[in-house]
Amino acid sequence: MKSVAAELVFVSTLLSCCCLAAQAPAASTASTTASKPLSFEVVSIRPSKPGTPRRVQWGTSQDGYHVVGQRLRDTLMIAYFPQGIAFWSADRLSGAPGWLDDQFDIDARVSEADLTEWQKQGTTLEEKPMFRQMLQSMLADRLHLVAHMVPGPPVDGWSLQVAKRGPHLTESKPDATLPAGMKLPHGGVMVPLEPSNPYLAYYAVTMEDFVWELSLASHGHPVQDQTGLKGRYDFHLNWVLDPDSKLPPWVVGPDDPDQLSHFDFGALGLRRTPIQLSAETLVIDHIEKPSEN
Repeated sequence: MKSVAAELVFVSTLLSCCCLAAQAPAASTASTTASKPLSFEVVSIRPSKPGTPRRVQWGTSQDGYHVVGQRLRDTLMIAYFPQGIAFWSADRLSGAPGWLDDQFDIDARVSEADLTEWQKQGTTLEEKPMFRQMLQSMLADRLHLVAHMVPGPPVDGWSLQVAKRGPHLTESKPDATLPAGMKLPHGGVMVPLEPSNPYLAYYAVTMEDFVWELSLASHGHPVQDQTGLKGRYDFHLNWVLDPDSKLPPWVVGPDDPDQLSHFDFGALGLRRTPIQLSAETLVIDHIEKPSEN
């Protein structure tokens, strides 16, 4: 997903993406099963007010899904591509009309009968199958969406592995008090870069959450965990100063081909290896603007 800014502070990118998804297998089909699909009890979809900041959100509340200023293109991505924004390129949608980039406010509520199961869902999109199914039902009902999946272009990504002399990570103490910072999906914390601390600090972090967060920051190049490390770890991911860069320290340009190259994975006894990941494309056969509420 490209930024509209000319420059991005790396940590701002991370924090703005804190509600985004981890990696998971793609949905295999856009069609519903023979049984009655899960659906929200009440749905309101209204055009956002002019000037509303754009958001991409899949965080759910205790009773439903509420978002202001979201493009319907992003809503489709959330419903059908749980792998996360590193997979959300233009190649993932075929036949998308231009108005899918218009912003809408969505207020969707779950029935009393579905609340118990709804509230059992996890944090990442891969842990929210009920939510994704209800979004698909909403899109079929209100946008009359008819679509199907086909194999799409592969995605260039990274495999995170343990280097020959690694890893250099400290196992977390189970009873340690975690500092304030960005909470990761499975309990760890990331403390962002500061001028006085040129590193990202991680506490009680699993490798699953580490690659999830790296994927959010990699701008279209997902990271997969192939370290085999199953514990929780404390470590600092150091920033690598580039004497030839014209940008200030800790700032990454939005068109940088390798956002993650500015960090020293080698000091952690880890290494990145380029890989290609299979992906699908959602072909839109029919879609209409949302009906009036």
